[in-house]
Amino acid sequence: MQDPAVSAKWISRRRELWLRQVLFGAWLRRAKPLLHVAAWIWRRLLWRTKFIAITGSLGKTTAKEMLAAMLSARFPTYWTIGNQNGPFYVALNILRVRPWHRYAVIETAGAAPGVMQRSAPMVRPDMALMLTIRRTHSTAFASLDEHAREKVHLIRHTAARGTVLLFEDDPRVSAMEAGPGQGVIRYGVSPAAQFRARNVTGEWPERLSFDLDTESGSFRVRTQLVGKHWLHAALGALAAGVAAGVPVEAAISAAAEVAPFRGRLQPVLLPNGATVLRDDYNASLDGSDAAFEVMRRARAARRVAVISDLSDFGGNRKQRLKYIAALLPEIAELAVVIGESADYAVRRAIEAGLPPERVFGFSTLPECAAFLKTALRAGDLVLLKGRTTDHLARVFFAQFARVDCWKTRCPKTMLCDECWELGVDAGAFEQIRLVPAPGGIKPC
Repeated sequence: MQDPAVSAKWISRRRELWLRQVLFGAWLRRAKPLLHVAAWIWRRLLWRTKFIAITGSLGKTTAKEMLAAMLSARFPTYWTIGNQNGPFYVALNILRVRPWHRYAVIETAGAAPGVMQRSAPMVRPDMALMLTIRRTHSTAFASLDEHAREKVHLIRHTAARGTVLLFEDDPRVSAMEAGPGQGVIRYGVSPAAQFRARNVTGEWPERLSFDLDTESGSFRVRTQLVGKHWLHAALGALAAGVAAGVPVEAAISAAAEVAPFRGRLQPVLLPNGATVLRDDYNASLDGSDAAFEVMRRARAARRVAVISDLSDFGGNRKQRLKYIAALLPEIAELAVVIGESADYAVRRAIEAGLPPERVFGFSTLPECAAFLKTALRAGDLVLLKGRTTDHLARVFFAQFARVDCWKTRCPKTMLCDECWELGVDAGAFEQIRLVPAPGGIKPC
């Protein structure tokens, strides 16, 4: 199965991004206040379009893609491009919505104090899907409670007769209160949830699956998502889709077709037969621990961990490497650490129990890419984990073709897939295939 986001069509998208950056980027950034006003006005003119806003610390993009798949199969639907979820991009996405769209699914972030307060009034959603509050952007907020208070602004700006969907298993989200006249739908594994998940499974090579209990019956849901930690995103999207008018069976069928998003535990087959779990977009502590748990429980001929760093951890790099090294014997038979002080991580991993011949450290990405090209073999399951700014995707692309860009420092916060400097030709993109999920969908 080919990922539509890494096809030849995506090459055209990269050219478009380059043109925007070079020709219009500076002007658009200077025009932010004007864009916010324009988006605010345009949203109020779109009175026939139902806006659904999604927020949370983890899973926003995945939930958005799932919900969009459910809605677009039945209604004219617009949804946020990629993970454009800051106020500037929220404004741009609102301006892309057209009067003939029945639904607009907008991803909204609350990455720092005041961010949601700028986005929520522009969106003024008819439905707000609240996912979970986790340790992401922890350097911007004093506590998770403060982070939750920022997210609450989305509920405050939801339409008076709108609907709020709350993840019942997160105490901070469950405690959020809807406004007067707003309906509330709760989802989770809790018995109090109206959309309840049971019998959750998802150990590799299987994917996230669960029994869904609703007012209309019970169903078995099978997704292509890697790991049980995506439950809140999949379940929230299903609850929102049904609340928007999609029959349960149709929503489940649409969800089953949604592939993991780029850089979010995306399973890709390498030319040598190994499978890479690309998890190179976000290295927040809670997200990283979820990926490590996937590897810990995975069934594979050999587990390989390729890691650069973590974010939202605090402390210096050696402290983060010490944390990573202690986990390596539990999650991998072969480990590779990349970057500054990699030799320190190697020593720590050996102390933790990994044999010296099974742990390697490299100071640069090209060295790591060359090593993996000879060391990996068919049947390997490889976790590629790092921060967005580490741009580990180049190690992945180097397994298919020559990569032109090997900058040691890059300020861009986009995935390398979207960058015009990557230098990988269209033919290499055409080789990339996702590893499909086994099984199908069956009612209980």
